[in-house]
Amino acid sequence: MPTRSRSATRALTLSTLAATAALAGCVDLQSTGPQADYFSSRALARIYALDDGSFEVVPEIGAQGAAYWCAASEYARRRLGADWSQDIYVAKGRAPSTVSGRIDSVTFTLSHVPSAEGKRPFINTFGFKPGDNFSVSSGDSFCRDLEPLFFF
Repeated sequence: MPTRSRSATRALTLSTLAATAALAGCVDLQSTGPQADYFSSRALARIYALDDGSFEVVPEIGAQGAAYWCAASEYARRRLGADWSQDIYVAKGRAPSTVSGRIDSVTFTLSHVPSAEGKRPFINTFGFKPGDNFSVSSGDSFCRDLEPLFFF
């Protein structure tokens, strides 16, 4: 009798695994929502590519402004192949995410975005107004602001 229940259990397990594997092949990655395809940066932010060539940076809740520029720089360099001197522009300031639904994201692009306020002598680093820009190299320098300091 124990051999029958063991073989029945084994058959049930194998059929469950086969069904799960078959369904897994049918699943398509979502294009929106928190499970959409994303790039993960060392600033612990998710970067979502948008249809118009821009990209949305969604950092952790409560992240510093440096996390946005760091993540945008890393995405531009690693995923888009941008040169260190390439400028990254703010396309849309802090607003709810169009992809993940999070309440705090910034949309960046590598295409020139004119500033609504004209030329300013100083850029508010974390104001994120459309047209604000930094080079990939400058954005990468913000990553150092996020690194923990160890005291021995």
